[in-house]
Amino acid sequence: MRKEEYNKSGMWKRRSLAVAMSVLMAAGGVLGSVFSVPVEAGTADAAQENLSGDTDTAGDSGSNAVDAQEITDSKEMAEIISDTWDEDYFGTMTVDTEAGEVEIDGETEDLPETGTDKGKSRKKISGESEEILEEYMDTLPEDTLYDVEETDSGEYEITAPFQTKRLIVEASGLEEDYGAEEVYYNTELGETILQFDTEEETRDAFEALCEKYGEGNCYPDQVYYVDDILTDDASLASSGSYSWGTAYMGMHTLKDQAEGKYGAVTVAILDTGIDKSNFMFQSRNISSQSYNFIDNNKNVTDNHGHGTHVAGIIADSTPPNVRFLILKISNSSGYSSLLTIKTALQYALNQNVSVVNMSLGFVAANAMSVTYLDSLINKAYRSGIAICTAAGNNGVDVAFCYPACNNKTIAVAAFGPNEHAASYSNHGSRIDFSAPGSEVVSAAAGGMLIGMSGTSMAAPHITAAVTYLKMLQPDLSVEGVYNELKARCKDLGTTGKDDFFGWGCPILTNLLNTGILDKTNVVSEKNSSVSTPVLKKAKGVSSGIKIVWKKVKKADKYVIYRKKGNGSLKKVKEVSGKKKSWTDKNVTQGKKYTYAVKAVKNNKSSSKSNKKTAVWLKRPGKVKARSRKGGRLIVSWAKQSGVSRYEIRYSRTKNMKNAVTVTASGKAARKVIRGLKKKKIYYCKVRAVKKAGGTQYRSAWSAVKKIRLK
Repeated sequence: MRKEEYNKSGMWKRRSLAVAMSVLMAAGGVLGSVFSVPVEAGTADAAQENLSGDTDTAGDSGSNAVDAQEITDSKEMAEIISDTWDEDYFGTMTVDTEAGEVEIDGETEDLPETGTDKGKSRKKISGESEEILEEYMDTLPEDTLYDVEETDSGEYEITAPFQTKRLIVEASGLEEDYGAEEVYYNTELGETILQFDTEEETRDAFEALCEKYGEGNCYPDQVYYVDDILTDDASLASSGSYSWGTAYMGMHTLKDQAEGKYGAVTVAILDTGIDKSNFMFQSRNISSQSYNFIDNNKNVTDNHGHGTHVAGIIADSTPPNVRFLILKISNSSGYSSLLTIKTALQYALNQNVSVVNMSLGFVAANAMSVTYLDSLINKAYRSGIAICTAAGNNGVDVAFCYPACNNKTIAVAAFGPNEHAASYSNHGSRIDFSAPGSEVVSAAAGGMLIGMSGTSMAAPHITAAVTYLKMLQPDLSVEGVYNELKARCKDLGTTGKDDFFGWGCPILTNLLNTGILDKTNVVSEKNSSVSTPVLKKAKGVSSGIKIVWKKVKKADKYVIYRKKGNGSLKKVKEVSGKKKSWTDKNVTQGKKYTYAVKAVKNNKSSSKSNKKTAVWLKRPGKVKARSRKGGRLIVSWAKQSGVSRYEIRYSRTKNMKNAVTVTASGKAARKVIRGLKKKKIYYCKVRAVKKAGGTQYRSAWSAVKKIRLK
């Protein structure tokens, strides 16, 4: 298989680093591109019981060299995604030069007639296939960078890895902005998002960032197309459930036994949304916190069908006390992106959910080394939130499917009504459990029911099973969930755990009678580690440097560390666990200070937070504005020590709308601004700027001065 980059000059440039990935929805998949270093993955047979440790790898912020806008809420990130989304995005084009066709995300059309094939039969000119492809590429938008991959069958797959013009860097501080138009910093995840003006700038920055931070820590925000494949041969059930899988696992009677006896359990479903009007959801509590992360609103209506089908399986298998948190990750055309999916998962884990269903995944040759969602998967594991993932529908080793290959998720394979492993289902030593996935009847978008097949259908059966365990013991750990499911499995393959069924399929018929078998596997304040606080900012204020952090639940106190210049971090203050900020008043003008915070709970300390650096600069004083003939404005101030330059901002309006900013040397005490309109009122203010270690720090703005020009 050949992978190259098309540079719009009729040639292809070989790319040495490209991994085909696909979003797996139902039984279908679509190719995209994610760039990361192929590394030796090691063995893929680590047992699920060995889940332990924490592999969070977010970088240390150190000195922030760029002025990044801080993102502290998932909805803020959704707003950025929505504002920059382009309806012209596509997932994959597949060009068949012999058939004279191009398939664009499932829609097939004829190739436009070109000079190469006029008067010829395309089937007779296979030797000219690259010329035909080149002519087709010339009809595509010129401002897009395309990757072209020749498949083993002679077709060409075209993707546009940089079409969002957005890069994600798993590091909490960058030394420069790499030409980005906007830079954002996700304070909770410790990652930086860069938005560019052009795809060329995005590609160049990506290459530079990979060299600096490592290719496994840098991602283009790739666009994916979610393609649903429906089966038509499933017969509708007429028993207490519609899915044969619900009855097979004993949940058709279990839900009646559990109804009205247990507290609420919330399931987060990351998918294409839900058709709330379907009769299967009439008695279902759908959380008001459900959210659409692609359009940045609360409209989670499913225009695709996949999410409705997945939600229907869970509704069919559980009583009404199981609530749904619907997190829509694709638009009405079926497109999503890496950042959208991660943002939705981050949001889910902050909403007090008990289990997450992810009937999606990315297929990559180096999936075992992909870490994009790992920090969130680790957080879910520590919090006792099971993430049930579809194993994938490629018929390959699940080690190639992420996040199912992560040993802190629950990877679910599929089988059919005959108890035979589904031919499409991924397999391997990292399969944890299997569940009904073929010919599963559930809710259809637009009403009624429909049959579908895929590991996407198997995963929600296990998700439903987890909800019952959480009803019985809400603080059950992920390891506890795993062991309880394992203890109730029907062994469908070779004795013990095998590559096609894992431990088998859990049968829950007697669950409410037997209860939880081992109640010691819990997530509690006593045996859980103390969460590390996130230091959100360090900023100079009038009285010193103010630091702000995200509070850790039930922390007794916070310990604050500080270093001056290039020294070492030393403890400087302890504050109450009710605090989320502190102002350091013992600072010197123009000096650089770096801060970190620890949380303490029950005499246990967290790790140190990420670091934030600031320089304290006094707000300029004695600011005056004077008018001179000829439309000149003279702004003066009291000169300060340790300042690199001053910024002077002026506008025709007091709120500084359409303001202009000019600069003056750090040695200056005034600035003459020329070419302004005579007889007009202007407003101006001043702030000091210090450059230290490649980072620019700014004081607060001075008071605004008003003047009418002569």
